[in-house]
Amino acid sequence: MEVTVIRDDGVVGIDGIFRRVDLTALPAGIRAIQWNGSNGHIEYDEAPNTALDNVATFQPFIDLWIAAAPQPPTSSTPAIQPTASQMKAAALVRINAAYKAAVEAQTEGYPEDEVRSWPKQEAEARAWLQDSSAPTPWIDGAAAGRGVSKVELIARIIANAVQFAPVHGQLTGKRQKLCDQICTLGDQPTQQQLDAIQW
Repeated sequence: MEVTVIRDDGVVGIDGIFRRVDLTALPAGIRAIQWNGSNGHIEYDEAPNTALDNVATFQPFIDLWIAAAPQPPTSSTPAIQPTASQMKAAALVRINAAYKAAVEAQTEGYPEDEVRSWPKQEAEARAWLQDSSAPTPWIDGAAAGRGVSKVELIARIIANAVQFAPVHGQLTGKRQKLCDQICTLGDQPTQQQLDAIQW
């Protein structure tokens, strides 16, 4: 089951069907939620996206979506169909979620704080290789804590960077290509066209 919640539009979509629901109970600061059936992410107004590994927290909004379904024969109100812009936004969210999952698979086993330090590690390592008098506070601390020489640690950092860079670049390029394909569909794409663009 794929779930999309878009606060500003006041809609919840499940498997491509959107209905207006009351989202006043949505926690403050959350702009959107995307769930692809196995994982997803939460978008915030003023904070980075966070991964979502369980949609149960947002089950009340799924229940509201179910309750908003037409109830024939007493109700003739049809399910609200998403606008073209909403469908495109949901498709872009889906591609970005798949990209995030693919990148995280490459860094699996590394703590998030360590992954965030990789650019700093590489920058210090490359600066030292060009000038051995360049300051390397991060590397100095890590080498001392790990009990290895500075030269050895720098070699490992560069090797890891060389290995990770092309993979990350390939994944990023794929994300950009798929997003470009979605954008080139124009202002009135069909759901079938959007669904055909898969990670």
